[in-house]
Amino acid sequence: MNEHVNIVFASDRNYIQHLGAALVSLLVNNPELAFTVYIISSGMTAKDRRRIEEIVKGYNCEVRHLTVSDDLFVTLATEHPMYPKGIYYRLLIPSLIDEKKVLYLDSDIIVNGAIRELYNIELGDAYVGAIEDPGFDRHEKLRMDSSARYFNSGMMLINLSKWKECGLQKKVIDFIEHHPDAIWFPDQCGLNSIINGQWKKVPLKFNQQSSFFSKGFDEEFNSFSRDELHEARTKPVIIHYTSGSKPWHFKNRHPYKSYYWKYLKMTPYRHAIYSDLRPMHLLKSMIPKDIKSAIKKILKHQAG
Repeated sequence: MNEHVNIVFASDRNYIQHLGAALVSLLVNNPELAFTVYIISSGMTAKDRRRIEEIVKGYNCEVRHLTVSDDLFVTLATEHPMYPKGIYYRLLIPSLIDEKKVLYLDSDIIVNGAIRELYNIELGDAYVGAIEDPGFDRHEKLRMDSSARYFNSGMMLINLSKWKECGLQKKVIDFIEHHPDAIWFPDQCGLNSIINGQWKKVPLKFNQQSSFFSKGFDEEFNSFSRDELHEARTKPVIIHYTSGSKPWHFKNRHPYKSYYWKYLKMTPYRHAIYSDLRPMHLLKSMIPKDIKSAIKKILKHQAG
């Protein structure tokens, strides 16, 4: 009997294609596991769902779609309009999923190897297993202890029993809502504030971030050893495209960019092109900023 693993993705419609690449990479590289994959989304179409089912066909994988309303996050999204509402969906995991433990993955991820080692890590009393985001120094702003480490929320092995036990969901949402000036990355800052260092470090290879390849990274940050950085850079199990430049952008230069396109070709989105080379994007890029502003003002006036 295959070992069972619970996976959670959260996505809006703009990221369905990327979720498809992440999902197939997970299944291809972990054939010995049985999966329940929860997809939290708002407005996924019947066509989107059929494509997801096409991806998982032939694998030991059950997909459960959890539909939420964007109205739940109107207040939070107003305070942080540059972020899509989809980033808040992961905060709903405790109220939507009845499991003791889940592995949460962002949609801008490619799984490049076996995750059994990660999933079987004992969390004990920790809220999550994660990796550190280096260079954090805003402890006071987030009401965190000065010694607490700040983790990246794009990959979290979640102790869901503990999240529910302490009412983490409400506490995080309340913090984001009442401390908007302290927030840089809404869900991530909120989670770190409430968890306040009570999380467990997992091997760096399970969340390779784009910043690891930036010039001078080793000299600027001392959070990781040379060996673990080398392993994460050369033998990543989970590749997380964390910067604003993604592999689906033409000018992106991520060293593992080709991995995204490799797995995307295994999905119904195999004929996709670079998002910034699509006709509508190119057309918009040709419109001067002052004209764009004028159009927005007209549309806003008409809507009012």
